[in-house]
Formats: sequence, structure tokens, C-alpha cells
Amino acid sequence: MWNDIEILVNDDTRREQLSVCLGQECGSALYQVDSLLQITSSEKVSVNPQLYACSSKDGSIIVVDRSVVLLDSTGQALQLHIQFDTNVDVVGMCQEKQFLVVGERSGNIHLIHIPSKKTLLTKVQSIGEVNLVTCYVLSKWEVDTTNNLVSVRSFADSSLIKGKDIFLVNILSIWDVYSLTLIWDWPLIHIEEFLLTTESDSSSVMQQGLADVKLIVMTTPTNKQMRSLIVFALPTMQQLYSLEVSIVSSLVLSGIGTDTIYFLEGIHENHQMCTEGSVSVVVMRSLTEALPENRLSRLLHKHRFTEAESFAIQFGLDVELVYKVKANMILEKLASASIGSYGQEVLLDYVNEAKENLHKIQDSQFVVDYCINAPWPLYETAQEMLNYAKVRILKKDDRAIVSPSDEVLRAQARLTTFYGAFGPEKFSGISWTEFLNNEDVLKNILFQLEEGNLSCAQYLWLRHQADFENTFDEKMLESLLNAIHVTVPLKELCLWLKNVVIPFLRRVVPKGQKTLAKWLEQSARNLELTDKANWPENGLQMAEIFFTSKNQDEMHLTSFGQWTPLCRNKLLLENTTTIVFRMFDKILAPELVPSILDKFIKPYLCEHNLQKDELLLQYIKDLLERCRTRSASVFETAWEAKAIAVIGCISDTDKTQEIFGDAQEDEELRRYRLSTHCYLLTLFFASPQPIGVNQLTFAHRSRALKCLLYLADTSTVESLFKKPIKKVKYFLKCFIYLAEFEVLNIPYTYESFHKSPKEGMIKGLWKNHSHEPTAVRLVTELSLEYKVYDFQLWNGLLQKLLGFNMIHYLRKVLIAITGIHSLWQVTSCPPSPKQIEECCECFVILCPVLADLDVIGIAKQYTQLDLPAFALGCLMLIPQSEKREQQIQAFLSTCNTETVLQQIDEHMNTGEVVAFASQIRSLILDNIINEKLYEKFLKTKYFPLVKQQLMSTHRMKELVDYFASKNCMEDAATLIREYQEKYGNPTLLDKSSSDILKVK
Repeated sequence: MWNDIEILVNDDTRREQLSVCLGQECGSALYQVDSLLQITSSEKVSVNPQLYACSSKDGSIIVVDRSVVLLDSTGQALQLHIQFDTNVDVVGMCQEKQFLVVGERSGNIHLIHIPSKKTLLTKVQSIGEVNLVTCYVLSKWEVDTTNNLVSVRSFADSSLIKGKDIFLVNILSIWDVYSLTLIWDWPLIHIEEFLLTTESDSSSVMQQGLADVKLIVMTTPTNKQMRSLIVFALPTMQQLYSLEVSIVSSLVLSGIGTDTIYFLEGIHENHQMCTEGSVSVVVMRSLTEALPENRLSRLLHKHRFTEAESFAIQFGLDVELVYKVKANMILEKLASASIGSYGQEVLLDYVNEAKENLHKIQDSQFVVDYCINAPWPLYETAQEMLNYAKVRILKKDDRAIVSPSDEVLRAQARLTTFYGAFGPEKFSGISWTEFLNNEDVLKNILFQLEEGNLSCAQYLWLRHQADFENTFDEKMLESLLNAIHVTVPLKELCLWLKNVVIPFLRRVVPKGQKTLAKWLEQSARNLELTDKANWPENGLQMAEIFFTSKNQDEMHLTSFGQWTPLCRNKLLLENTTTIVFRMFDKILAPELVPSILDKFIKPYLCEHNLQKDELLLQYIKDLLERCRTRSASVFETAWEAKAIAVIGCISDTDKTQEIFGDAQEDEELRRYRLSTHCYLLTLFFASPQPIGVNQLTFAHRSRALKCLLYLADTSTVESLFKKPIKKVKYFLKCFIYLAEFEVLNIPYTYESFHKSPKEGMIKGLWKNHSHEPTAVRLVTELSLEYKVYDFQLWNGLLQKLLGFNMIHYLRKVLIAITGIHSLWQVTSCPPSPKQIEECCECFVILCPVLADLDVIGIAKQYTQLDLPAFALGCLMLIPQSEKREQQIQAFLSTCNTETVLQQIDEHMNTGEVVAFASQIRSLILDNIINEKLYEKFLKTKYFPLVKQQLMSTHRMKELVDYFASKNCMEDAATLIREYQEKYGNPTLLDKSSSDILKVK
């Protein structure tokens, strides 16, 4: 019984909701196939159903055996569904959609009132069986060319011809209407049904002939048990399109004035069209002529990449887009697999798929960004792909470029740091990308110190000291000293403080020496209690390092090798030129270039007999070639200002001409340099020389305008543009956005961008390009700039940024929208468990927002998601201490403490969440101790944490008393030994258990 009706509504991406197989397509025209309706049977189907359907402006009628379905004129609403006793042979509507006439095979004819769905009349035929008779008609037609009329003059049907058998084969053919003679036929195409359609009305067909008419045929079954739906163009009979359909298929009869073709198709249970057995699903589909671009987009959304690739090649579309979308899909799979329980074989399959796909992509910048940001599962893979990225840049256009992108070099340096600090065994896709994108290296160093990993912290400090020395202050010093774990070996700690930390403080934070001296004094005193056996020598050793350490400028690089073996053989080899380049790269503020050059770089140049102007010229060329392909973001700091500042330090003005005049360079670089040079000429020699600002891209224009705004004062800029400075800065902002549109191949001019309604432009960009990370970032920045705060748009934006693993950028966006009240609902909703698995750092990103919102309500939402660790983290953000303590204690009385500890291990043991997790863990452990829940945790993996908490807070006596009360004397004695060995009297270690307990 075909009684389950489901209308399939397609979303904006034209993605089908029904996942059923489509047959092979071919032809010069392109049709979009959509599934509109599916009908399934509640009973097992033993015989293929009979199908019939018709469509008009009043609606559509579908018949499947005994089931009749009536849809409204839009095809999106079910008006009527009736089951009859026998198969239905004829249906029709009359009286302006008011009545439905149904004829059953049993002979019953029904008249049904459609609005009320009531059967008004049922008439039973007297015969027991209705014989279906096919009438074949021979007719004579007359054409009146004067009045443009065709009329029938005489006819005879087969019933008038006695004693003769008439055999007709349904072969597609063309006849002369004047003489009824066969003009042409296609004997290989046997048809069962046909339709004529046109986008014009029937009167136009009479006037214009068959020029815009299409013939749609449904062929008889082939030996493969398949049919074909074929579209021909009349009168030439050119085959435009062909679609292979199942044997159980039928055209939906419709009027001639339609541009959409409808047909019914039976699908088997396994969603195949050609298989044995009966069909289980009947689908109503539509064919609509489509643009190739739309079809390609649809295939990409469905991840049907093989089909999309051949389709793009066939229609001359951008096949590289297929490879890029596939690459991003693999990226998502890698990110998901790296945090799941996938085997290494699956991960390597994804890696090999990514490699194969990247080879096909010509856009070297895309490949480089991909290789850098992908969460590669193995250290060796990440190393291989970064080398591949460097080679792609060096061999771009088969011509060598001076040096690889600084982004690749930075990633390679970070990879070397990861290897030296943690080793390859701790490498994973998530841990690598988090480490790569973590700008706060000092926080990582502090965490390693808290965990007692001094050698790791030392190595990170050595590799990244320059990254945080400009921001290091006394508060950071206090955090550093407080993070040093008591279990760190004294000898290694003293060497590190003496040779590295203290010289660093004297140079960077001289005022911090007083804080350090107090800390050293207190640490020396503490050693009398924690390491009494070696007192007072250990205290003196700790105290004297402050006075025996040397200034950093008195030390050589080789002295670092004395305090950690990890430093050896790990430093990247550099020559004098690259070291100078690195010095310039570390200058963040362009205005500091001249002073730093005089104070630090020039002495180095003199020491190594390097030519200043020549080296500065090389640095400018290197900087231009590294950065010229970057897309400009309103969040990014301009690098062009530094280039101009370095140019200003070149003494020989003839040298600057070399930057702009190389005829052998590629055209893009030459035009970019020309644009920059023109602005320089305007300023130094007093735009003006006209050049063609239409030969230049908006990327060139924005960069050149940045240089101008940096170099020139306000009055000069206003005199050049004859406009106020505010307007000029508006030009720059527009140029930056237009440069991003250029990357996406969207043709906007300044005028069209300026006049375009921004909300419509943003939503259009989002609809068509949401699968591209560059476009998602552009939509985000435009929405912030033009205050488009649509809730659904922003919800999708944040999800995409998270899905593309753009964590660093997502953090900036979340900070930017914290003051927008209408978007609080987006940012305050807790991430789903799946999102937490994909990116545990998301919780910490949202913390600054949560502090200003109803954190108690959000904690309840986390509790409903069975995420008590995150709920407890929310409650810790309550500003008022008394209320915070009250809420936390109430929560602890009801939550499962073991679940909290488990979630901390699963979700919060990497990245920036670590510091937050340690606070939650400490809170839970204190609660276990206060409630004396020792027995519950005694046999679990968390008992060592409980014991460590008791030991570090000097409350070990409570656990000893607990074991003694349970008559577990040996366990109690063991605890005393451990505590005394760490903090007390080591002489007790050799005593018996009974003697130790007596001392206690």
C-alpha cells in the first residue's frame, strides 16, 4: 500500500534531501535534477507499481497503483491523498480545482470534493471487468495557409477495419502533414511516452512554428532493463540531453507552455535503479535547465568530486575550484580524525588523499597555506608537507625566487621547536596546530614549569625568547617564578636561572631584579625544610646565582649548551645575511627601524664586514617577494610601512632604483613595484606622473596607498587627492575589501562597491562562497564594518570559522563582538559536544564573553549537556566572591566528581585550557578531601592526584588517619615514608612500619 507521502524541500544550496541514485547523463544542454516528492509503501512490494501523473496550473495528480496524491499548484503542499480498492486507471480535475474524478479498474467512478476531501458520488459500472482498448486512428488533414488553420477532413479508426491485424511499433519519426508520408525516422529509439514543451505559450507556437519547442520522450525498456528520458530540439531533432532512468518510470503529462519537465521514477530499496526485485520508493523529479556554474556548486556541496572534476572540464569551468573544495573537505576530516579514535591507517589515507589533491592545484599560495595549517597526524608528515610548500614557492612558474615565504620558515621553525621540546611521540594533528597558532609562548613555558618539565621549558625559552621579550614585565616575572615546581632538580634550575633568566632580566626588566632577589632568598630558606639533608649548601647555591650570573652581552651562544643537552644540534643553521634579515623581521614598529639599525644592526654589520646599503637592498627585495601575494585584512598589521622605513635608511639613492626597475621580473611583481614607486616619486620629487593606478589590481592600490599614508603628512595627502584625509582613508578601507573580492574573482569596482547595499552584498557573498575560508573571513569583516548583525548569518560564520580551524582569527572576532548585545545569544550558547571534541579551546575563547553574561544560566546548559567540568568552569567566572563560593559548593554537592576529572583529562589537557583545567582539578580534589571520599577513589586512576594534592597542601595526616582507622597500617606507613622523603626527615625511611606509625 503506497501510503507514505513525503514532500522534499530543497535548501538554498540546491542539495537534495533524498539520497537516491541518479542515472548517467549526457548531451550538450545541462539540466538540474531535483527530487520533489517520494512515496513509499508500508507493505512489502512484490510487483512493480503502475505509474501515472499529470500536471497543470491547477496542480499535480500522481497515481501509484491504488494510491492517488494531489499536490497544489506550487508542488510544495499535499492537498489530498486517497487509497482505493483497485488500481486507478483514469483521474482528472474539473470545475476550477473543486472536484476530482477517479476511475478504478473495477469499474467504479468517484466524484470527490477536493476542499472537503469528501466523496460525493460513486457509480458502479455494470460490467465486471473493464477492457482497455487502444484505438489507432488514420486521419486526413487539410492546411489552410491563408487563415493559418489546420483542420481534419475525414478519419477512420481501427474498429472500422474488419479482418485485418494492425501492428504498430512506437518508433520516433517525422511525417509530412500534407501527404502523410514518412520523412525521417529513428529506428533505434522506441518510445512509450512523449511531451512537447516550450517556454512560450501555445499561441506563440502557432505563430513562430517549432523554433522554441522541445520534444521529451520516455523510451521503452532496453536489454539493460533501463529507460531513457531524452530531450530533442525541434524541428532539427538535435538531441540536447539524455538521462538514464529506471524501468519503472513515467512522464508527468503537462501543458505545452512550461519550462520544467516532471517525471516519476521507481527506486529499489538499496537506492539503485537497475536491480532485480520490485521498487520500494517512487520519486517525482523535476528537470530544469541550469547554468553550469550552479550545477558545479551543487556537486561540490555534495562532495561528488570525481563527477565535479569531469563536469568542470567538460563545460570549461574552474577545475581548480574542485580541487580546493576537496582539499578543505580533507582538512576537516583530518581535524576530526586527529581528535577521534581513528587508526593510523585511516589518518595516512587522508594524508595521501591530500597530497594527491595538492599536486593538482596551481595556486601556490593556497597550497602553502594548506600545508602550514593542516593538522597533519605525524611529525614526519608535517615536516614533509612544509618542505613541499617551500619547494612549491621556490619553483613557482619554473623560475627560482630568492627565498621561501616567511610563513613557511616560521612553521618549520615551530616544528623544530615542537620536536625539541616534546618529541615526536607527543605529536598529533591537534597538538601541532595548537602549538603553531599559539602566540603566547610564555604561557606554554609557564605550564611546562608547573608540570616540572624544566628541560622542555628551557628549550622553549631558548627558541622563543625574542617573541616575548618586548612585552615581558614584572607581573610576568612573578608568574614565571611562581610556576617553578618544587620537584625541579636544584642543579639544573640554578644553571638556567644563572645563565639565562637573570641576564635576561637585567637587560629587559631591570626593576624585576628586586623581585627575583626576594624569591631567591625565600627559596633558599625553604630548602631548609624541603631538602634539609643538603642544608645549608643548597641554600647558598641558590642564593649566590644572583651574584655570579653574567650579563647576556658578555656571554657567547655556546654557553647555553652548558645548561641543557636539548639545545645541542637543534638550532637552525643561519648565515650572516639571514641573521640580519631576522633582526629586521623582529622590529614590529617601523618608526624604530633607524634607531635599532644604528644601535644593534650596524655593529653586527661592521663586525662581519657586511655592506649596509647592499644588505638593506637585499632585505627589501626579499620582503617584497615574501609579502606581495598576501591578502590584506583589516585585522592585520601592514608590512609595507617597514619596507618604506628600511628604504629610507639606504644612503645611496641610486640603489633604490634597483627595487623598481628589473625588467626580467614577472609582470605582476613589476606592476606592484611600479605602483609603489609612483607614490614614492610623488612624495620625494613632488601618483605626479599619470599611469594606467586599470592595469593595477586593488591589492596593488591598497598597498601603495598604505605607503603613501605612512610616509606623507595629512596636508600632503589632502593636496594630492584634493579630498579630506577621512575620505582618503575610506578609499583605503574600500580598496582592502575590493582586493579580497579580487581573490574570489568577484568583479566589483569602487563605485559599485560604494553604492551597493551592504547587507545584500554580504549575504550574497555568504550564500555563494561560504565554502571558502577567504570568503568567510571577508564576510566577517564586512559584517563588523557595516554593522550587519543578522543572528543566523553570525551563527553560520562562527561555525565555519571553527570548522576551518581558524582559531587565532576566531578569537579576534569573538573579542570584537563582545560589545554587540544582539549577538550575545550567538556567543553565549555553549558549544555542542561535537564542537568541544573538534576544538576544546573554544571554551576558553568564550570565557571573556561569559564573564559579562548570565554564567549561572550557561552553567546549567552545560550541565544539561552532561559536561559538569565546563559548568564548573563557568561558575568560577562569577565576579562576586561570596556568590561564586555559594554556587560552586551547591554544584559540588550534586555533581559526579569522577566525571569532572575524566572530562578534564579528555577535553582540557592541551592548549590554552590547561591553566583553567588545573584550577578546576584542584577545586575538585579539595572537595574530595574535605568530604573524605577516599574510599570511592582508592582504586581509580585519580587517587594519585588526591594523594599529590594532600602532600602539596601538607594535609597528608588526614589520609594517614583514614588508613589507620581502616586498619591499613602498611598503607599508612607508606604514605608517611613518601611525605618524609619529600618534605621531612629521610632517616625514618629505614624504620619499620610500626616504628614509623609510633613516630607519627
